[in-house]
Amino acid sequence: MVKEEKTKKFLVEVPEETWEKWKNTVPRSISLNKALIELLKKEGEKKK
Repeated sequence: MVKEEKTKKFLVEVPEETWEKWKNTVPRSISLNKALIELLKKEGEKKK
């Protein structure tokens, strides 16, 4: 049996210029959602 991960869904408001600058750093082969998750994981690990 595969354990399902719990997910948190939310709407985020980011200034368009900031979003565009970040979005343009993400390779096209990676979804923005996956890139954002990786960014959040890295930031969470810094706080440990």
